[in-house]
Amino acid sequence: MRFSKLFSIAFAAVILSACAHPYSVSPSADKLGPPIQGQQINASVAYIITPEQTSLAVTTPGGGGDKVTYQPYRDIETGFYRVLSNVFTKVTRLKSATDTETMAKNNISMIITPTIKTDSSSPSALTWPPTRFTTELTCKVTDKNGQLIFETKVSGNGAAEFDEFKKDFNLTGRRASEDVLLKLQRSLTESPELKSYIAR
Repeated sequence: MRFSKLFSIAFAAVILSACAHPYSVSPSADKLGPPIQGQQINASVAYIITPEQTSLAVTTPGGGGDKVTYQPYRDIETGFYRVLSNVFTKVTRLKSATDTETMAKNNISMIITPTIKTDSSSPSALTWPPTRFTTELTCKVTDKNGQLIFETKVSGNGAAEFDEFKKDFNLTGRRASEDVLLKLQRSLTESPELKSYIAR
């Protein structure tokens, strides 16, 4: 009885002491490719990622009872910009929807607002990096008056086992980001709504 009680206390202490490891979900730029010749949409667009989103920290499960903490908007933004530049001829960042001066200066025709959701998991009791990672990216494309033109939701998945991520603890998160961004690129490139709007 005494041993059982001591074991329970020790186990609870281990669970409570589980930590959140710094993590990154930044994609590799070379995985996102150059613009697809002849398929770029001739438009000047802007995207909105606010300072609050850039500084947002998210914590999701890792292995061994530990967790990982990262900043998804900050980590993904460079890859997001790269993909938008593959699709559109000119891309500008806005800090808010009320930045009318920048919109006018760059002759913005469409505004893209991303929302990112992430999750991770691992069955491992011995290593903390997640072996599975998912990233969901929703993008609303509106005109400069806020009228919806097109909306898309894509999901990216990353997976890796110990032999792969032992030299790159961020591997599953990076793979999920690359997967979701390439799917976003395809969705935007193939959108008849965007092409129809530009052709008006």
